[in-house]
Amino acid sequence: MTGTRHATCVTALAFAALMLAASQAAAQTDEEFDKIFPFLGQWDPGISGPDGQDRGNCGGRVGENGEKLVNCTMPVGRLPLNSRGEAWMKYVDQLQSPTQADCAQIAFPAVLAENLFISAYPGRLITEHPSNPWHLTRTVWMNQAGPTPLPGELFQHGLSRGRFDGNDLIIETDHFTFDPDGLEDHMHMASSVRKKVTERYRLIDDNSMRLIITLDDPTFLTRPFVYAFMFNKAGANGPRQGWRQCDADSARREQEFAYPVKKYPDAR
Repeated sequence: MTGTRHATCVTALAFAALMLAASQAAAQTDEEFDKIFPFLGQWDPGISGPDGQDRGNCGGRVGENGEKLVNCTMPVGRLPLNSRGEAWMKYVDQLQSPTQADCAQIAFPAVLAENLFISAYPGRLITEHPSNPWHLTRTVWMNQAGPTPLPGELFQHGLSRGRFDGNDLIIETDHFTFDPDGLEDHMHMASSVRKKVTERYRLIDDNSMRLIITLDDPTFLTRPFVYAFMFNKAGANGPRQGWRQCDADSARREQEFAYPVKKYPDAR
């Protein structure tokens, strides 16, 4: 009996030591916290668009009724679509858009053009994106903490892992699902499960930050695409969560009845 109790105690202590080691590995060191701290708080992109381009320019792209597409979140005139991507743009119509017709959340990287709030916890960062109509919250796992997905396990907003490169905060996200609006939701350009989004956050000074985005999706792009935003510090308080209701049936009916085109008359 004594031997059994001793073995049980040793096993319990070993398990506790393993758990402690894991928690210490996930926690921030003082040096890491010093690097994270200046990024915390709310950041506002203001009215500037990617690479200084005002939002509203969609590279001359037009919709199926010949209407000018506006309010794009990246300089899509330079987006290196391959033949498959151009074929998608010929196929696409507004009724297949999950963000407009079915209340789906906006995807990364498009949501990165919105306001941003960053908070930190042991082993992870939380980024909040109060984008219309959703308040999107993302976990960024630091120090190789977080889940290990099964092969083929995919997520609408992917799996994000963070690290530091010098003083730059790097967030890499992959394991995305296929998304009909996944590259850009205003021009309705899709992304595949091969999409990878790399965010490099670089502090210019205490109140200015540059976000450099590298978007890669070999299914639809000929090469990785790089563009950037500038953010201004907007305080330490978090954004107010403006949850809004969205009924998918109502949204789809509005698109079907209000939009003047039926590119595919037999499809709803």
